[in-house]
Amino acid sequence: MRCAVLALSILLVPVMAQDLATGEAIFNVNCAFCHGTDGSGGRGPNLRGSLRSGNLDADIAKVISNGIPGTAMPKFGLEDDELKSIVMYVQSFRKAAPAVVPVEGDPRAGKRIYEAQGCSRCHEIGNQGSALGPNLSRAGVARSYEYLKTSIVDPSIDIPAEYEPVRIVTQAGKRVQGVWVNEDSFTIQIRLPDESFASFDKQTLKEVAHEKKSTMPAYHLAETDLKNLLAYLSSLTGDTNTTETQKEQRAR
Repeated sequence: MRCAVLALSILLVPVMAQDLATGEAIFNVNCAFCHGTDGSGGRGPNLRGSLRSGNLDADIAKVISNGIPGTAMPKFGLEDDELKSIVMYVQSFRKAAPAVVPVEGDPRAGKRIYEAQGCSRCHEIGNQGSALGPNLSRAGVARSYEYLKTSIVDPSIDIPAEYEPVRIVTQAGKRVQGVWVNEDSFTIQIRLPDESFASFDKQTLKEVAHEKKSTMPAYHLAETDLKNLLAYLSSLTGDTNTTETQKEQRAR
């Protein structure tokens, strides 16, 4: 019996390695841009460690197949064997040691910088702030340290689609600035700075421009202040359920 088990194990090793290689290839093409090639996060959440939507194979498969409504996570139509392979690859990240980045700075001082710079005018933490920019309630686990740093010093490098700035000019010459929400062949919907929503008939507009410069300014902070702010953001691991409910209520 022991020999049979050993033989089966030997046969399974190459199969698992092949599945992991397939999963890695699929991940690198479809997922690495948001989650990082090492799974440590970027625009998308960190995959190293416990996952917010569940740690079982079925949980991961569900997220990949169905996406997460209200977020930038799309759904992917993969074949069963492809889905199995990428789930296995994501599990290899989850079970790996966390990608540790030494975080210097004082989170308490960083919180004071966050407040002094007026970051809550665009961002939410818990149930405080605005929904104009990305929710930061789980910034410490949902974004990598380097991504957070880049987002502060040069935010135009990566603008998530759901926060893309849009400039609209009406036939009368009125300019309207907002954040892209939805668009089809005939209409465009944007979120205005006061967090209200507006819809426009494209045929009545003189110009619709999708800006490449983020509405968030680039912050040129002293090195100590930047480290403190990053330490504060990296400490945020809270729940966003409250603020997501608030967003749904605003959109009604």
